[in-house]
Amino acid sequence: MNKRSAAIACCISALMPWASANAEDITWLSADFPPLAMFDKDAKDIGYMNALLKQVQQALPQHRIQEEVLPWPRVLFIARNGGAYCSAMAAQTPERESYLRFTAPYGYVYPVGLVTRAKDQDQFKRFLNKGGEVRLRDLLEQNDLRAGVAGSRTYGTKIDEMLRPLVQSNARQVIQVSRDNSTKSLITMLQKKRFDYTLAYPGEAVYYDSAVTKLHFYPIAENNALIAGRFSCTKGPQTDQTFAELNKLATALQEDSALAASYERWLPPYLIKPFRQRLANQLNGSTR
Repeated sequence: MNKRSAAIACCISALMPWASANAEDITWLSADFPPLAMFDKDAKDIGYMNALLKQVQQALPQHRIQEEVLPWPRVLFIARNGGAYCSAMAAQTPERESYLRFTAPYGYVYPVGLVTRAKDQDQFKRFLNKGGEVRLRDLLEQNDLRAGVAGSRTYGTKIDEMLRPLVQSNARQVIQVSRDNSTKSLITMLQKKRFDYTLAYPGEAVYYDSAVTKLHFYPIAENNALIAGRFSCTKGPQTDQTFAELNKLATALQEDSALAASYERWLPPYLIKPFRQRLANQLNGSTR
């Protein structure tokens, strides 16, 4: 038995004494976010979140966990109104902490970065720091390189604050797009040279890339910390036991090699080594 299997097995055996007396019926809320979570019946691969739920169901067989896939705004609306709901997709924010409780991290992923056409990398060299990260604030001060951004998507507090005044003033260097599946639309428009770059997760760039127009991902200097993925459950007795067990499970999953592989499957090859280095540093220095 390898280290990962032993850790999961240990976690399962530690939780099993409560199985019969504390079984809970949980609806696991998910949304379609390829390639992190994919629900297309024709998909040949499964996403990181799909693999994660399988791990949860195997580790917590005493609970009846049924997945429900909904549009993301609907997921948040349902969770906000209470009930026996858990998820692995909600980022921890002060607003969400009012109706959700969050576990220790089960893993870490790259934050949103800059995506451009690979052949246009020379245009961004003057905005790179020594670590190869784009200084987005400096870039946004120029109007010769234009960004395509989603009108209904949040990119995180730091990036949103940089974009907001430019969007509000209709600045030339930011083009706002409001469409269903905005990331796919933005990358298609980038490939057609409607603008010079967009913002997305690295996996999204790989997933929507094409052999004709190769894309390149840059981490953003002002937004370079890995994002902690945490399980969350609604507050209340309906999820008390499941939440407690998910919190214990989360730590065991941090070094799960199969789970890590399902995430790295959608990273561009040049990001895998830096990701592993950042992840090791994050795990060694994490206190939460």
